[in-house]
Amino acid sequence: MTEKPARPVYAVRRVSGDLRPGDPGLPWAEIPALRIGHYLWLANGYRPEAEARLCRSPLFLHVMFRVVEERIRARYTKFQDPVYKDSCVEFFIDAFPGSGRGYVNFETNAIGTLLAAVGPDRSHREPLWPEDLAGFEIRSSVAGPVDGAHGAPDWTLEYRVPLALFRKLYGREIGAGGRAAANFYKCGDETEFPHYGAWSPVDTPAPDFHRPECFGEIVFE
Repeated sequence: MTEKPARPVYAVRRVSGDLRPGDPGLPWAEIPALRIGHYLWLANGYRPEAEARLCRSPLFLHVMFRVVEERIRARYTKFQDPVYKDSCVEFFIDAFPGSGRGYVNFETNAIGTLLAAVGPDRSHREPLWPEDLAGFEIRSSVAGPVDGAHGAPDWTLEYRVPLALFRKLYGREIGAGGRAAANFYKCGDETEFPHYGAWSPVDTPAPDFHRPECFGEIVFE
């Protein structure tokens, strides 16, 4: 029997300031990137280079994506729109595996429109509301809706998730030494070249990112 490869692990560094997305004080250049490099299910040859970086400040979990992609589709502009149909990056995290609460999915298109929910699997999800996300902020390098070239060879997206959200959902605090299950994705269901990329590979016959058994691990330093 062939053994499954070990799941990837990423260390989330601690930083001192509760800065806002885009603030030059955030030390992204010093933080290692994880690569979203496993393109799955389709054989159309479209595999945009994509990476993510994370760090944790006293009150926030900071997330930054960079995607090498000259042509994009970003049509959806309303909170909880189906942004996975656009050029999209996604962060799924179960902050306390084994708690039974499940994982949170943060899905964002290239202009920063957010879809977010919590639950144990694809079929049992509860949407998050603006009051749940108080303090969440997002910033994208792409200013507005676009369908085609956006004027640069790549795009970046950065947001901060209030740690209070995890306290509310799980009843526990994220702290040093904590280990969360997570995955990161790059997708675009209805883009010029549909694609499905993952950090930790998903071994299903059809596209399905809602597979917590395939998540990797992030460790909070």
